Amino acid sequence: MIEVILFVKDFELGSKLSSACADLDRQIEFTDENTNPDKFSQHAKMAIVDLDEKVFSSVGLVSELKRKGLKVIGSMGSITNREVSKFRSAGCDLVVTRASLVKNIPNLIFELIDTTI
Repeated sequence: MIEVILFVKDFELGSKLSSACADLDRQIEFTDENTNPDKFSQHAKMAIVDLDEKVFSSVGLVSELKRKGLKVIGSMGSITNREVSKFRSAGCDLVVTRASLVKNIPNLIFELIDTTI
């Protein structure tokens, strides 16, 4: 059952995230801007969005994911307070740098998915 949905086009980032999730026995699904949100797995609990990707960096996408009841983590190469504020207001539970996301994905999964069960 899919628990984590990845909105990531960067091959290196996607590989690192999928590997980390697999190490934690988490099923993932890569998706893109053309995927119908109504088709997401009903078991999905978290979405990770690469906010540096132009097609994923919209507050509309983040808001839609939040409406679906998902925990949303936004990832950026470098973060500004303005961007953090914008995406947090749209529904991101957390906005972190790419390096921090890859390093801390086990903790984030535990804190955002496992403690909400």
